[in-house]
Formats: sequence, structure tokens, C-alpha cells
Amino acid sequence: MSRKPFEWKRQQQTDLRSADEGHPADGAIIEQAHALYGGEANTAIAYCGLDAWFEGEEAEFRRFARLFRRLMN
Repeated sequence: MSRKPFEWKRQQQTDLRSADEGHPADGAIIEQAHALYGGEANTAIAYCGLDAWFEGEEAEFRRFARLFRRLMN
């Protein structure tokens, strides 16, 4: 759920194409998610993606969606 439910969503100024490409830190994020949440790491990553979506942060949402897809494979 959004931490700022009454704040207007602003347009992202980030390049969305870069969020679709792999990033060297992705592996570290996945390892940390496994260390913290074990078998529920994919659920934790999905929750982070939903939070980014509700905050209007499309670039972060795309990043977490990519991480979620990697975890599900």
C-alpha cells in the first residue's frame, strides 16, 4: 500500500528502456532476497514491485518485474 496516499503522482523523468535491461546489482538483490525471505523471496520481490506501481514509479516497477521473472525461472 502506498506510503503517501494523498500525494499527486508525478511523471517519471527516467529512461524506461534502462529499467528493462539487466543490471549488475540484480544478482545481489536476488541473493539478498533469498537470504532474508528464503522460499518467499519471489513474493517479497512482487510486493516491492506492487509498491513501486502504486507509488507511480514505473522504472522501479519494471526493475522489480524483471527481478520477479528471473526468480520464477
